[in-house]
Order: sequence, then structure tokens, then C-alpha cells
Amino acid sequence: MPVEVGKPVEGGKPVKELHLNAYAKVNLTLNVGGARSDGYHEIESVMHTIALHDSITLREAGTGVEVLVTNSEVPNDQRNLVVRAAQLLREAFGVERNVQIELVKRIPAAAGLGGGSSDAAVTLLGLAQMWKLRLDGRELLALATKLGSDVPFFLEGGAAVARGRGERLAFLPPLPTTWIVLARPRVAVTTEWAYRQLNPAAIAVRPDTPAMVDAVKREDVRDVGRLLCNVFEDLIISSYPIVGELKSRVLRGEAYGAALSGTGPTVFGLMANEAAARKVADELQVLPDVDVQVTRTFAEER
Repeated sequence: MPVEVGKPVEGGKPVKELHLNAYAKVNLTLNVGGARSDGYHEIESVMHTIALHDSITLREAGTGVEVLVTNSEVPNDQRNLVVRAAQLLREAFGVERNVQIELVKRIPAAAGLGGGSSDAAVTLLGLAQMWKLRLDGRELLALATKLGSDVPFFLEGGAAVARGRGERLAFLPPLPTTWIVLARPRVAVTTEWAYRQLNPAAIAVRPDTPAMVDAVKREDVRDVGRLLCNVFEDLIISSYPIVGELKSRVLRGEAYGAALSGTGPTVFGLMANEAAARKVADELQVLPDVDVQVTRTFAEER
């Protein structure tokens, strides 16, 4: 993550800039256990980053922590995790330097794809480098966990099994390039609502996590597709039948499998090849109030 010298600002002083990508994820499996004493649930999930990403520019400018967004629907205050990530670092290490964070969103918000968490993780990593903070892995992990359950995973990305709240991670070799269709109906599903509605005791089918881990290690994408499983799927489909329709339509194409990502509402399909992915995407584009994208599995070296 090189620091780049940007254009001069007023006074002729160059500004340090850092340009970063924050990648989305899909949940190949998602299992939920009982509630914990801290109010969270025990989870077990095999996750994988994908090429769809937000772009973040960090620059030493502005006053305090400033966020510039290209989408008016994206908050630029404390509701945005990048603001909280920057403030957390400033407070933890007594940093008084200003930072301006420019955020270009491509990952849809509240979609089950981890966009906000990925933005926060990349902001932590980038500012730690820009401010030359001597942070070891455990310190970064502790800060990331304070920001959200998915943030620790995005410090590394690639493929991993997440347990606990999401902070206990066992990394896996990433899958070979696999083309993916994302279909997001324009319905509002919050993580908090989904967890409140879910009754772990009533879950009929749970993921086979050891089998999924084995399939990922073997780079057997066909088996990975067969083993896709998310315990929130039945709940979300019962509330929003369009999610079930999208999954069925994806499976009618050349798909290894399809599932809900996170608590939704995005459905993703692991496709046989790029042509198959684009064919299904074209068929889904005609549906009203559904956003469709084609992407692929991806793992950035950090």
C-alpha cells in the first residue's frame, strides 16, 4: 500500500495520499448459535472476498476527520464506519493529525456484502501506515473487533472461517477465479432485525462447515457450490419471496450453487464461467427493483 504524493494544496505544500480498495465478501456458509452474554450470537461462517470494491483515498488534509462521499445516501458522520475507525485510531494513539477520507461506494449498503466493514478495515490499515503507528496483529484485531463483527476478516480478506463474533479466524487458501452473479432486491433488511427474528432452535438445515473447508482447500468449486448454506435464507425468503425467486432463477443457469449472503438481501450464484454469469445477469436485469452485478472471487495480497 504505497503512500503517494498528491497535488499541491493551498500554500504549495504537497499532500500525502494513500489510495486503497475495500473488497466485498460473500458467505459461503453462515451458521448461528445461541446468544452470548455480550448480546451477540456465536457464528461460524466461511467467507470469501470478491472483486467488487469501494475505493478509498486517505489524505492529510481537512480538519479532524472529514469524509467526502460521492453518494448522497452514504453518511459522512459517526454513522459511517470509516469515521469511527479513524477516530478510534486517533484516540487510541493520541494522534492529532488531520485526515480527509474520500469514499467512492460501489458495494451496495446493507446488502449482506460487508461493504461498511471492509471500508473500516482498510481505513484502519491505511491510517496505521500513513501515521506510522507501530501496531501488531493483535492490536489491529482488537481495534477491528470494536468496530464490527466482520471487520477483523477484512484486515486480511481472501478466504477464512470466522467463529465467535467473527473475530476468531482461520484463513484458507483462496478459491481459483470463480465468476459470480450478485442479485440484490431493493428491500431493506437490517442485520439487527434478522438476528432478532431468527430462532436458532428452529433451524432445520445447517451448513456442513468441515466439508466446505475441505472443498475450499481442494479448490473444488463444484463442491463449494453444492455446500452453500445460510441459516438466514428461509427467514429472509419467507419475509421477501423475491429472494427465493432470484435464487431459483440463478440456479436455472450454469450455476454450481446459489445462496443468500450474510443476512441479505443479496443472492449470489457461483457460475461455471464468465459467459454463464453474464447470461444469467442479463436475464435478471429485466426484473424490476433488482440490482445485478457480475464479479469474481478475489484475494488481495496484503
